[in-house]
Amino acid sequence: LITRALYGLRSSGAAFRGLLAEMLWYLSYRPSKADPDVYMRTAVKANGFKYWEYVLVYVDDVLCISNRPMDTMKGIKAKFKIKDDKIENHQCIEEHHYHK
Repeated sequence: LITRALYGLRSSGAAFRGLLAEMLWYLSYRPSKADPDVYMRTAVKANGFKYWEYVLVYVDDVLCISNRPMDTMKGIKAKFKIKDDKIENHQCIEEHHYHK
């Protein structure tokens, strides 16, 4: 029954996307002009480094690119049920500053 609610009806995907967009707006993410499924917001690290955080959405999958992605995922989890075993946290990109 729950699977049918998300996948069974023609309007289910649009309804889910609308609710997710509302939650991301509440978390201060804004859709990009180039792709409405790419959301972004500015952020600042503890050392004062400014950067962009991104949330990419594909159907019912969400990828958060951030220094603290779990903060965004907790915000999303407040509205949506997420299987804890499906949340992964990878830190594989290093920050480099180049000076001439």
